[in-house]
Amino acid sequence: MNAPNLAPSVPLGLYDHQIDWQPFAGIENLDVSLCDVDVERQVVDVIVRFPPNKIVSMHNHLAQTNMFVIQGELRMYEPDDGSLREVRPAGNYYRGRRDDVHTEGGGAEGAVVLYSVRGHGVEGLFEVMDSDQNVLGDVGMGDILEVWNAQQVSG
Repeated sequence: MNAPNLAPSVPLGLYDHQIDWQPFAGIENLDVSLCDVDVERQVVDVIVRFPPNKIVSMHNHLAQTNMFVIQGELRMYEPDDGSLREVRPAGNYYRGRRDDVHTEGGGAEGAVVLYSVRGHGVEGLFEVMDSDQNVLGDVGMGDILEVWNAQQVSG
């Protein structure tokens, strides 16, 4: 997915200002810092920063995605009516599941979350959707490698 390169968000505090944040083209309201990409095993470890009270595009996890909330709180929202599904506070680990359509975003103080994405032999890791759950595009290993390469150059 191609989108203009947006400036990173304002730091949330603590240690996130020491992380090399990159915007992720095509998805608003988050910055990423890739920790590791294992193409052969299709494992991506990435830290994501969500600004306060902002929600990312609706999406579907095609790959299992586990997470540890480092800072703030992560809010998960239902795809049909946008109601709050769950609040995930800092210090907690969650095992994700495949085929999980939702939106998510940071709470009042934003959130910093470590995600571990485990691919399952297919290129696509996530589907980005509109508010009617129509697929607009997908994020695959190729997209992740583009961000990884850009991060290696800038870092």
